[in-house]
Amino acid sequence: MIQGYVTEALDPIIEIGLKRGEATEFIPAVIDTGFSGQLCLSKRYEDKIKMVFHHVERYELANSEVVVMDVFRGTILFGGRAHVVDLIFTNSQDTLIGASLLKDYRLAIDYPRRVVEVERQI
Repeated sequence: MIQGYVTEALDPIIEIGLKRGEATEFIPAVIDTGFSGQLCLSKRYEDKIKMVFHHVERYELANSEVVVMDVFRGTILFGGRAHVVDLIFTNSQDTLIGASLLKDYRLAIDYPRRVVEVERQI
């Protein structure tokens, strides 16, 4: 089980590991179930993950703007396991975990206790 926390701003946070060769750096990531992709990585971590270009995809943002983004494939550690994921980059300081990465997991957010739990179901 992955355990995380809820910030003062009410963001549910867990850590993911970015893999580049033998090195892994663990970073905080916001769980964003409104994002249907797998991972939206802050550009400040671009050099921390080995990735390859995969395809171009259209995304509709919360303000209804449609953007075209390059999608890359990279390996992250999530729940103690290596996962090959599709990822896009953002200028935001926040990294977002999307619903597609969570599809095999149970997500529980306890706001009063400020606890996040993510448990694999398969």
